[in-house]
Amino acid sequence: MVEEKKNVIITYNDRDFKAEDLSEEQANIAGKLNAAQRKLQRLQEAYEDYVMTADYFEINKKAFADTIEEDKED
Repeated sequence: MVEEKKNVIITYNDRDFKAEDLSEEQANIAGKLNAAQRKLQRLQEAYEDYVMTADYFEINKKAFADTIEEDKED
């Protein structure tokens, strides 16, 4: 079963396609789809990292602003 999965070029609509199932044009498009999918996954990870870092930045910016306000009150 694992060996069969290694031969799968692309899974589309829950269907596995091997090289022998595809024409040259389809294999070319499948390669582009796979490359785009990998890039989208990396971009999703980068976006999640951005959101988390932006939240962290805002929390610390507010904390810093709060200390400035405390200094004004003294």
